[in-house]
Amino acid sequence: MRQPYYPERMLERRTQAERRSDSQARLVAAAIRLLGTRGYAGASLAEIGREAGLSRGLVNHHFGSKEACMRAVVTAIRERARAHLSSDLRGVAALDDLFDVYFGGLVDREDPSARALYVLLVEGITATPGLRDAIAETNMVVRRLIVEMIGDEAADPDASAVVVEGILRGVALQWLADPDNVELAAATDAAKAAVRGLLAA
Repeated sequence: MRQPYYPERMLERRTQAERRSDSQARLVAAAIRLLGTRGYAGASLAEIGREAGLSRGLVNHHFGSKEACMRAVVTAIRERARAHLSSDLRGVAALDDLFDVYFGGLVDREDPSARALYVLLVEGITATPGLRDAIAETNMVVRRLIVEMIGDEAADPDASAVVVEGILRGVALQWLADPDNVELAAATDAAKAAVRGLLAA
């Protein structure tokens, strides 16, 4: 069978696009690791480039600024978290899965995404307001996802989604700030019970 003909320039372009995508993914992963271990100040463009095994110039080339890089980080964390959720579940079962995945991500020492996200949440509402839109968009995406999960099990799915997201964020912040005094497994069970009561009201 005859192989398709691809002009050399087309193959070169595809290879450059793949290299660009790989570099961006490495930079975002490096930024997540640094945010999760050193905080926002410790995730400078130079450090991100070094952590990724690339130059600082490439961070500027791909993102243009630290804030733009951090917006890409927020998007990547959101997409990574969504990929871990079961798409087959609805209603209470879906919300149970959400709590398990979300709170499970907090204690996963191999994946600093949850810690990185909370660094950016705090940064976006304090010292770096340029991140606020990315954080607001993430919150909106989470609420839409929760509304899909709830379906018609709540009288006001939008308001219920705000409460569920509030439970997720609130418990996570408490545990991240004081893990020795917040029993996450018990809090997860309590959160599930609270949501059942919310949906039954």
